[in-house]
Amino acid sequence: MPDIVGAAVAIGFLFLWLYCIYDVITTDSTIIQHLPKVVWLLIVVLLSDIGSLLWLALGHPRVWARRAHDPARRAAHQSGRYPDTPSSGVRPSQPNPIVQYREDQARLRLREEQLNRREAELRRRELGES
Repeated sequence: MPDIVGAAVAIGFLFLWLYCIYDVITTDSTIIQHLPKVVWLLIVVLLSDIGSLLWLALGHPRVWARRAHDPARRAAHQSGRYPDTPSSGVRPSQPNPIVQYREDQARLRLREEQLNRREAELRRRELGES
């Protein structure tokens, strides 16, 4: 009986490994987290089980994004028309999720920098007045 369980776990990890390789390859490199796409691919291929788990935990994008193999995206690019748009071919007003994510991150960094500058100024005032 333990041989069957071990075989089932091994087959499960094999499918997980293959899925993670496919996922790394098809994920847009601009939304992969922490490391470049090539490094993630090497980690997943060389470390198999642990690499697959690391990819799912740390590298897999947290935001929704279209994959590079999306046929609707490819057809829209080739024809100059975008899906879910009026027949005029005008781009939708909704921004690309990747662009939206990067803009949000830039806004957060700007606010953090402003807050840090304000805190530093308040500390200097307190030290200067004391």
